[in-house]
Amino acid sequence: NFKLPTSCVNDPFSQFLDSSSISDGSETSFTYQWNFGDGNASPSNPNTSTLKDPQHKYIAAGPYTIAETVISNNGCSSSASKTFVVNGAAPVPSFTLQGGTLVCSGTTITLTDNSTVNPGSVIKIEVYWDYANDPTMKTIDDNPAIGKIYSHAYPEFGMPANKAVTIRYVAYSGQTCVQSIDKSITLLATPIIQFDAVQGVCANAPAFQITQASVTNGLTGTGTFSGPGISSDGLFNPAAAGAGAQTIRYTFSVGNGCSNYKEQTIDVYHVPVANAGPDKFVLDGGSVTLTPAVNAGYPVSYLWTPSTWLDDTQSPTPRSAPQDDITYTLTVTSNKGCSSSDNVVVKVLRKFPIPNIFSPNNDGIHDQWEIPGLASYPGCTVDVYNRYGQLIYHTVGYDKPWDGAVNGKPVPVGTYYYIINPKNGRQKISGYVDVIR
Repeated sequence: NFKLPTSCVNDPFSQFLDSSSISDGSETSFTYQWNFGDGNASPSNPNTSTLKDPQHKYIAAGPYTIAETVISNNGCSSSASKTFVVNGAAPVPSFTLQGGTLVCSGTTITLTDNSTVNPGSVIKIEVYWDYANDPTMKTIDDNPAIGKIYSHAYPEFGMPANKAVTIRYVAYSGQTCVQSIDKSITLLATPIIQFDAVQGVCANAPAFQITQASVTNGLTGTGTFSGPGISSDGLFNPAAAGAGAQTIRYTFSVGNGCSNYKEQTIDVYHVPVANAGPDKFVLDGGSVTLTPAVNAGYPVSYLWTPSTWLDDTQSPTPRSAPQDDITYTLTVTSNKGCSSSDNVVVKVLRKFPIPNIFSPNNDGIHDQWEIPGLASYPGCTVDVYNRYGQLIYHTVGYDKPWDGAVNGKPVPVGTYYYIINPKNGRQKISGYVDVIR
């Protein structure tokens, strides 16, 4: 076996490298017979060689058949042949620039290789991206092919307005056969954006204007915002964005067609949902525990207002011993300072007097059996019986007092008996009431 060189017709020689092997490891005892397949060989440039790694000078481009025979120290031999192309002396460098010659700084340009040589193939491409100013900025490809793409991103700059850059494109068909072409492009200034940090905000905060984004290199143009919960002109609505780390982008476009953007993260904090719990009823002189329902999943603090008749305003479940009806406000605040509030009513169930007489005669005086305070007892029941023990009136709750009628007809004058069950911790009450007219 052997390795073929990559050579052009102008190279001083083509170097062949043997890579033959044998199972007993006696390669150092090999002898060699090479045939370079060159019809133009001469005594000074023979067509054969017995060296391990011979050289040969080809004076004409084109394909050649190379043959190698290797003989071991025991006289055993093996041969191999390969086709070798001596490339032409004049490679034609060519490429297609995508996107034109006006390029915004900081963006990536792409070149598509179209280089050729006849006969043979291009063996190497070098691309100098800014040949005049920085020849060390280059791409080298030892395995080029037509259609292959090379990319490069030029450093971003904001001043001056533009910079001229020369791309030098070099094609090799051998070690000494090389041609190059130059193409000029213009790099354009891009807006340099500064987007400072935005302080975290609670999800229930009102919408506010983002003012932390700006262009620092003086270019004029148009800036727009995009992202969750933000309008194009920068009005940020935390509720619309939702809780979490929200990424906001500020894009600025200038008249030369270039644009740039920068992103900033805004933390939108969860707001605990305050639920002060169900309204409470407590007997006069008693106490009751407030039972809010808060399930935030993160640390929260509690504050009850007013503090009147409470044993602890910062407890999640304080106890109230009210002397009158009262409304408490619960404010729940997260560890990020976000809060919400809810109300709970505590009603005092007082002892109520029960009149034992009323006169449903439509004179506007005592026309109904009014029991002051009974309506405040949720779920109470009132049962009225005649003297024969027959139930003539029943109600759950006492929002509308009895008017002395049954099925729309007035009951006879007389004495009636009642059983009132206030529930809510009070005992049943029984007695009588006289209906007069």
